[in-house]
Amino acid sequence: MRTLQGLVDTVARKRGKPITLTRAPLPPEVSGFCARGQDRDFIVVDSHASELTQLHASLHELFHLWEEHPAEDSTRQPMSEDVVRQLLPGLKPGPVLQVLTRSHYEEAHERRAEAFATVMLERHLQLRSDQHQTGFLTSVLSHRRSGV
Repeated sequence: MRTLQGLVDTVARKRGKPITLTRAPLPPEVSGFCARGQDRDFIVVDSHASELTQLHASLHELFHLWEEHPAEDSTRQPMSEDVVRQLLPGLKPGPVLQVLTRSHYEEAHERRAEAFATVMLERHLQLRSDQHQTGFLTSVLSHRRSGV
């Protein structure tokens, strides 16, 4: 697979339902999240993040759908139920908020998702670099916003 969409399609086939990848403004501490729906799964990444951060977050969340680990309980909520209803109509806000509040790297499945996303992003950059030989990485980094 040479594209993110190819990988998304592979995971969707494994899960037996489509995956919708969406960009939306998210709170600063959330770069992305995934949610399992009855007929469709969702990945939402921060629309304000850089292209590479969006790709990394998409890969990280895709791994969560692939691995199918259970969400942990938490009382911290990074966004309101109303915002969840707007971003993901038809999904119950409670389970979505559980996904959003899971710890970043304390759990083994978070570390596996991060490792998967990092390796896949490195592979993606290498493939693009091989295709363009010069200028790609410099171009990507020159468009980086501060704070990302």
